[in-house]
Amino acid sequence: MLDFAIYEDAKTMFGESNLGLGPSVILSLAKSIPPGSCVYHDRYFTTVPLIEEMEKLNLHSTGTIMQNRIPDRATIKFKKDSAMRRGECQQFVCEPTVLVKWKDNKSVLLASNCTGLVTPRSEKMG
Repeated sequence: MLDFAIYEDAKTMFGESNLGLGPSVILSLAKSIPPGSCVYHDRYFTTVPLIEEMEKLNLHSTGTIMQNRIPDRATIKFKKDSAMRRGECQQFVCEPTVLVKWKDNKSVLLASNCTGLVTPRSEKMG
């Protein structure tokens, strides 16, 4: 562990909050991380603008993401869970962000600026 912050209430300051509370926590804690480091976070914190901001800071960032936090969902057409087989993946790329949906018993959505599927079938976002 490099750093931590205790959330006391809505008055707890995490610096810039124009991206929302979750991303502001990550960006605040990332100040103590050397450039080039990898940061992993869960769906409470992950947004596409956070991934893009982390890229600007030269930090690798990967996290699970909620479907409703993916912008321009009209252009990103992930298959429905019922249409996917267990182990199947689907990926959309919009530099620097990669969005991946992976199906196990339930589906998992990931957003990253440093990793994705290695496949020629990736679809471009935007």
